[in-house]
Amino acid sequence: MKKEQKEEVKLGSKWTNDHMCTTYEEAIDRLAKLNTIWTNDKQDHMQTKIRRRANGKFLVKYRKDPVFAKETKKNGRSNRKNKGNTKKGKANIGTSV
Repeated sequence: MKKEQKEEVKLGSKWTNDHMCTTYEEAIDRLAKLNTIWTNDKQDHMQTKIRRRANGKFLVKYRKDPVFAKETKKNGRSNRKNKGNTKKGKANIGTSV
């Protein structure tokens, strides 16, 4: 009876859509252009990929490498249960006589 150890997979940031190309060669040219822009701006550790769409076009995507991306912590305020009642304590001022 072995206990399996699950490895934590670190998910990276989401992919950003850059450009929709009609041919694969255009998409490769766009990747080369992005890489030259990033090297000139000293933005290292960027990842790119080309996705083929159902309509025959190619989508170029990019993101920062998850190994080098900064982690942001959530403060918990966006959770619905953590939000207070916004209508609580408000009086209807317009109905006074």
